[in-house]
Amino acid sequence: MRRPEARLIVVAMSTSHAYTQPVPDQRHQASADAPAAAAKGARFSLRPLCVSDREAVRTLFAWLSPESRRRRFLTAKPKLSDRELTYFTDVDHLRHEALAVIDREDSSIVGVARYVTWPERPGAADVAIEVADDLQRNGIGLMLAEALIRRARENGVRVLTATTLWENHAACALARRVGFRARSSAGTEIDLELQLPDDAEHNICSGLGASRWS
Repeated sequence: MRRPEARLIVVAMSTSHAYTQPVPDQRHQASADAPAAAAKGARFSLRPLCVSDREAVRTLFAWLSPESRRRRFLTAKPKLSDRELTYFTDVDHLRHEALAVIDREDSSIVGVARYVTWPERPGAADVAIEVADDLQRNGIGLMLAEALIRRARENGVRVLTATTLWENHAACALARRVGFRARSSAGTEIDLELQLPDDAEHNICSGLGASRWS
Protein backbone atom coordinates (compact mmCIF):
# COMPACT_ATOMS: atom_id res chain seq x y z
CA MET A 1 0.00 0.00 0.00
CA ARG A 2 1.37 3.40 -0.99
CA ARG A 3 1.99 5.85 1.82
CA PRO A 4 0.78 9.46 1.67
CA GLU A 5 3.10 11.81 -0.18
CA ALA A 6 6.26 12.84 1.71
CA ARG A 7 6.32 9.73 3.90
CA LEU A 8 5.75 10.58 7.53
CA ILE A 9 7.85 9.10 10.29
CA VAL A 10 7.59 9.40 14.07
CA VAL A 11 10.67 10.94 15.71
CA ALA A 12 9.96 12.32 18.91
CA MET A 13 -6.90 21.55 19.43
CA SER A 14 -9.64 22.52 19.64
CA THR A 15 -11.46 22.81 16.30
CA SER A 16 -10.86 26.56 16.35
CA HIS A 17 -7.74 27.56 14.46
CA ALA A 18 -7.19 30.44 16.89
CA TYR A 19 -6.42 27.93 19.63
CA THR A 20 -3.26 28.23 21.72
CA GLN A 21 -2.18 26.24 24.75
CA PRO A 22 0.70 27.00 27.16
CA VAL A 23 3.33 24.28 27.35
CA PRO A 24 5.53 23.98 30.46
CA ASP A 25 9.21 24.51 29.70
CA GLN A 26 10.63 21.63 31.71
CA ARG A 27 14.23 22.54 30.93
CA HIS A 28 13.88 25.87 32.74
CA GLN A 29 11.69 24.45 35.49
CA ALA A 30 14.48 22.01 36.29
CA SER A 31 17.09 24.75 36.57
CA ALA A 32 18.56 26.03 39.84
CA ASP A 33 16.98 29.45 39.31
CA ALA A 34 13.46 28.62 40.51
CA PRO A 35 11.94 32.14 40.24
CA ALA A 36 13.23 32.55 36.68
CA ALA A 37 12.03 29.04 35.87
CA ALA A 38 8.50 29.85 36.98
CA ALA A 39 8.49 32.91 34.74
CA LYS A 40 9.41 30.68 31.80
CA GLY A 41 6.51 28.27 32.44
CA ALA A 42 4.37 29.63 29.58
CA ARG A 43 7.23 30.11 27.14
CA PHE A 44 5.72 27.76 24.56
CA SER A 45 2.30 27.65 22.90
CA LEU A 46 0.50 25.36 20.46
CA ARG A 47 -1.31 26.43 17.31
CA PRO A 48 -2.15 25.15 13.81
CA LEU A 49 0.60 25.44 11.21
CA CYS A 50 -0.12 27.78 8.29
CA VAL A 51 1.33 28.82 4.93
CA SER A 52 3.13 31.80 6.46
CA ASP A 53 5.20 29.38 8.57
CA ARG A 54 7.17 28.23 5.52
CA GLU A 55 10.50 29.79 6.54
CA ALA A 56 10.03 28.80 10.19
CA VAL A 57 9.60 25.17 9.10
CA ARG A 58 12.74 25.46 6.99
CA THR A 59 14.59 26.80 10.05
CA LEU A 60 13.33 23.99 12.28
CA PHE A 61 14.60 21.45 9.75
CA ALA A 62 17.99 23.19 9.72
CA TRP A 63 18.12 22.89 13.53
CA LEU A 64 17.61 19.12 13.41
CA SER A 65 20.79 17.09 13.63
CA PRO A 66 21.63 14.72 10.75
CA GLU A 67 20.61 11.83 13.01
CA SER A 68 17.22 13.39 13.80
CA ARG A 69 16.66 13.94 10.09
CA ARG A 70 17.55 10.34 9.34
CA ARG A 71 15.13 9.12 11.97
CA ARG A 72 12.46 11.47 10.64
CA PHE A 73 12.75 10.39 6.99
CA LEU A 74 14.44 6.96 7.38
CA THR A 75 17.18 8.15 5.07
CA ALA A 76 19.77 10.93 4.89
CA LYS A 77 18.00 14.24 4.28
CA PRO A 78 20.29 17.26 3.81
CA LYS A 79 17.54 19.76 2.96
CA LEU A 80 13.88 20.28 2.19
CA SER A 81 12.95 21.16 -1.38
CA ASP A 82 10.63 24.08 -2.16
CA ARG A 83 8.00 21.54 -3.18
CA GLU A 84 8.29 19.76 0.17
CA LEU A 85 8.05 23.04 2.08
CA THR A 86 4.85 23.85 0.21
CA TYR A 87 3.46 20.41 0.97
CA PHE A 88 4.34 20.65 4.66
CA THR A 89 2.84 24.13 5.20
CA ASP A 90 -0.09 24.45 2.76
CA VAL A 91 -2.41 22.12 4.70
CA ASP A 92 -6.21 21.94 4.75
CA HIS A 93 -6.45 20.99 8.48
CA LEU A 94 -8.78 18.13 7.59
CA ARG A 95 -7.12 15.58 5.30
CA HIS A 96 -3.74 17.03 6.24
CA GLU A 97 -3.42 18.50 9.73
CA ALA A 98 -0.30 20.11 11.19
CA LEU A 99 0.22 21.61 14.65
CA ALA A 100 3.20 23.71 15.71
CA VAL A 101 4.80 24.51 19.08
CA ILE A 102 5.93 28.14 19.16
CA ASP A 103 8.68 29.61 21.33
CA ARG A 104 7.14 32.90 22.43
CA GLU A 105 10.54 34.44 23.10
CA ASP A 106 11.43 34.60 19.40
CA SER A 107 8.29 33.24 17.64
CA SER A 108 10.28 30.30 16.27
CA ILE A 109 8.72 26.89 15.65
CA VAL A 110 10.41 24.26 17.83
CA GLY A 111 8.16 21.26 17.12
CA VAL A 112 5.60 20.06 14.60
CA ALA A 113 3.10 17.19 14.60
CA ARG A 114 1.06 16.25 11.56
CA TYR A 115 -1.15 13.59 10.09
CA VAL A 116 -1.94 12.93 6.43
CA THR A 117 -4.85 10.72 5.43
CA TRP A 118 -4.17 7.57 3.44
CA PRO A 119 -5.53 7.83 -0.13
CA GLU A 120 -6.38 4.11 -0.27
CA ARG A 121 -7.63 3.69 3.32
CA PRO A 122 -10.63 5.84 4.30
CA GLY A 123 -10.64 6.90 7.93
CA ALA A 124 -6.90 6.29 8.39
CA ALA A 125 -4.00 8.74 8.56
CA ASP A 126 -0.22 8.59 8.93
CA VAL A 127 1.50 10.55 11.72
CA ALA A 128 4.79 12.41 12.18
CA ILE A 129 6.27 14.38 15.07
CA GLU A 130 9.53 16.31 15.13
CA VAL A 131 11.06 18.42 17.90
CA ALA A 132 14.22 20.55 17.85
CA ASP A 133 17.15 18.50 19.24
CA ASP A 134 17.83 20.73 22.25
CA LEU A 135 14.19 20.45 23.39
CA GLN A 136 13.67 16.72 22.94
CA ARG A 137 12.69 14.67 26.03
CA ASN A 138 11.05 17.68 27.65
CA GLY A 139 7.40 16.76 27.10
CA ILE A 140 6.85 18.69 23.87
CA GLY A 141 6.56 15.51 21.80
CA LEU A 142 3.96 14.07 24.17
CA MET A 143 1.94 17.28 24.15
CA LEU A 144 2.02 17.36 20.34
CA ALA A 145 1.03 13.70 20.09
CA GLU A 146 -1.96 14.08 22.39
CA ALA A 147 -3.14 17.26 20.65
CA LEU A 148 -2.83 15.66 17.23
CA ILE A 149 -4.78 12.58 18.35
CA ARG A 150 -7.58 14.80 19.66
CA ARG A 151 -7.62 16.72 16.40
CA ALA A 152 -7.69 13.52 14.34
CA ARG A 153 -10.68 12.24 16.32
CA GLU A 154 -12.49 15.56 15.81
CA ASN A 155 -11.88 15.27 12.06
CA GLY A 156 -13.31 11.76 11.87
CA VAL A 157 -10.04 9.83 11.64
CA ARG A 158 -10.46 6.37 13.16
CA VAL A 159 -6.99 4.85 12.71
CA LEU A 160 -3.57 6.46 13.03
CA THR A 161 -0.44 4.79 11.66
CA ALA A 162 3.24 5.58 12.07
CA THR A 163 6.62 4.13 11.14
CA THR A 164 9.88 4.45 13.04
CA LEU A 165 13.20 2.68 13.43
CA TRP A 166 13.64 -0.10 15.98
CA GLU A 167 16.70 1.76 17.28
CA ASN A 168 14.67 4.92 17.95
CA HIS A 169 13.76 3.99 21.52
CA ALA A 170 12.45 7.47 22.41
CA ALA A 171 9.96 7.41 19.52
CA CYS A 172 8.85 3.88 20.36
CA ALA A 173 8.32 4.84 24.00
CA LEU A 174 6.30 7.94 23.04
CA ALA A 175 4.16 5.90 20.64
CA ARG A 176 3.45 3.28 23.31
CA ARG A 177 2.60 5.96 25.86
CA VAL A 178 -0.17 7.44 23.69
CA GLY A 179 -1.59 4.04 22.78
CA PHE A 180 0.11 2.96 19.53
CA ARG A 181 0.78 -0.76 19.14
CA ALA A 182 3.21 -2.58 16.83
CA ARG A 183 1.50 -4.11 13.80
CA SER A 184 4.39 -5.26 11.59
CA SER A 185 8.09 -4.80 10.99
CA ALA A 186 10.53 -5.09 8.12
CA GLY A 187 14.28 -4.88 8.56
CA THR A 188 15.14 -1.87 10.72
CA GLU A 189 11.61 -0.37 10.63
CA ILE A 190 8.53 -0.97 12.75
CA ASP A 191 4.95 -0.05 11.77
CA LEU A 192 2.63 1.15 14.52
CA GLU A 193 -1.11 1.69 14.71
CA LEU A 194 -3.62 3.37 17.03
CA GLN A 195 -7.37 2.75 16.87
CA LEU A 196 -9.38 5.85 17.81
CA PRO A 197 -12.82 5.48 19.40
CA ASP A 198 -15.62 7.71 18.15
CA ASP A 199 -16.69 10.60 20.37
CA ALA A 200 -19.51 8.65 22.05
CA GLU A 201 -17.26 5.73 22.93
CA HIS A 202 -14.50 8.08 24.06
CA ASN A 203 -16.88 9.96 26.36
CA ILE A 204 -18.14 6.71 27.90
CA CYS A 205 -14.58 5.57 28.58
CA SER A 206 -13.71 8.95 30.08
CA GLY A 207 -16.75 8.74 32.33
CA LEU A 208 -15.58 5.35 33.59
CA GLY A 209 -12.22 6.84 34.48
CA ALA A 210 -10.34 5.07 31.69
CA SER A 211 -7.38 6.85 30.12
CA ARG A 212 -5.34 5.83 27.11
CA TRP A 213 -2.57 8.22 28.19
CA SER A 214 -1.79 6.66 31.58
